[in-house]
Amino acid sequence: MLLVGCGDSGSSGQEKPAVVVFAAASLRDVVRDIGVRFAEMHQVDLIYNFAGSNTLAQQLRAAPVADVFLSANPDWIDMLERAEVILPGSRRNFLSNRLVLISRKDAEFQLSVPSMLPALAFRFLALADPEAVPAGRYAKTFLRAAATADHSVWEAVKDKIVPTADVRATLGLVESDPHIVGIVYRTDAMSSDQVQVVYEVPPRLHQPIVYCAAALKNRPQPTLVAQFLDFLQSLEARAIYNTQGFVVDEGGTRPLS
Repeated sequence: MLLVGCGDSGSSGQEKPAVVVFAAASLRDVVRDIGVRFAEMHQVDLIYNFAGSNTLAQQLRAAPVADVFLSANPDWIDMLERAEVILPGSRRNFLSNRLVLISRKDAEFQLSVPSMLPALAFRFLALADPEAVPAGRYAKTFLRAAATADHSVWEAVKDKIVPTADVRATLGLVESDPHIVGIVYRTDAMSSDQVQVVYEVPPRLHQPIVYCAAALKNRPQPTLVAQFLDFLQSLEARAIYNTQGFVVDEGGTRPLS
C-alpha cells in the first residue's frame, strides 16, 4: 500500500490532524490539487493512497483504515456499504468524466467511427482490467456496444487487449510504444504531453461515468471528513475539475452547491 502525504507540521511544532484519502488512480492530480487548498483552509495533513477503485475497495473491506474513499464507480461504494464500513448518509456522487482512445503523438492512427478500430495497425490495445477496474468496465461496455459489419468491436479486438492495474498504467503503456493504443479517461490524456486523443467516446455508448465519495465509519476526524466531502462539491473544487477536463453536473452526479 502506497500512502502519500500532503502538508507540513508548521513552525509551531504542533502535529496537525490527518485525513486519509483512498482515491481512484484517475483522480490523482485533481485530488492533490484540491487537497492543497483544503489543507490550507483547515490546517490538516492529507494522506493519499491512489490505485484502481477495485483494489482500494478490497483493501478497505479487509482493513478500513481510510477516512474517505473516492471511487470511479459507485459499485465499489455499494460493496463497502454491504460490508458495513461506510458511514451511513455520507456517500455522494460528485463528478464525471469522458472515455477517449489515445495513442502516442508520433503514431499515425486516425479514427472517425468505432467500427474502424479493428482495422488500425496497432499491436496492443491497453485498458484497465475490464473485469474489475471501473475504467476498464466502461471501456468494455463501449467496445461491446460499438459494432462492425459482422460483430462487436470487442469481439474483433479482444485478442489484442492488454489489461492493466489502472488508467495511469494504461497511459504509461501508450507513452512507451507508438504501436500501442489505449482507452483512458479524457483527464488522463490531458495530463500527458506524450499522447494524443484519437477518438472521444460518445457517452451514449457506455454507462454513465460516476465518481462517488463516502466516509468510513468509526474514524477519528469525522468533522474534518464531512468538511472534505462538502469541499469536493464546492465552487472552488468545481473550478479545479473544469481546468483538468472533468465533467460536473452530469452522469447522475448530484448538483454542486
